[in-house]
Amino acid sequence: MSAVAIQNPESLRDRLVAAALEILAQEGIEALTLRSVARRVGVSHGAPARHFRSLSDLRAEVAAVGHRMLLAAMKDAAGKIPSDDGPMPRLAAAGRGYIDSALANPGLFALMFRPGDLDPENVSLARDAPAAFEGLLGHVRAAQAAGWKPTHDARLLAGGLWTSVHGLATLWSQGALQKTNPMASLEEAIATTFELTDRDR
Repeated sequence: MSAVAIQNPESLRDRLVAAALEILAQEGIEALTLRSVARRVGVSHGAPARHFRSLSDLRAEVAAVGHRMLLAAMKDAAGKIPSDDGPMPRLAAAGRGYIDSALANPGLFALMFRPGDLDPENVSLARDAPAAFEGLLGHVRAAQAAGWKPTHDARLLAGGLWTSVHGLATLWSQGALQKTNPMASLEEAIATTFELTDRDR
């Protein structure tokens, strides 16, 4: 594919990120390079350098998109639960949204949590990476206000839930949990995770 002139830098930046997401989904993290992105968009090999300091900067921008998608999936899932059902079902639904998003985008999900591959100075990543946790924290605080573990530190509770949900998503995407219990469904695994969480102590 021949190189094309850069007409709109902002539009090209978005196209580079979109191409990176496609490569990540189709070929995996190792295939995601500045050259492969430029080739897919149809620009010169040097064009990405005008928008990203390095490969880790581009990967960080892509990871930021993943964090926004993750938060959106959690909000969408929790939003489908009627308000009359109370905060615990919405908390569980947000966890399910997290898992669904992770399983639908395994390459992106893996990249998001590989800090060695991401530029820590990327503005988008610094802004968006905490968003999913803060969303989960909001559900935890709502559940505490309704009487669930009210004396516990909210951030520690959210951290424990995040660990459980993230671990379930990771192990399920790798097929590890299925090997230990081939008859169990993802729904059963999620339900069990939250049953362990929803206790008085």
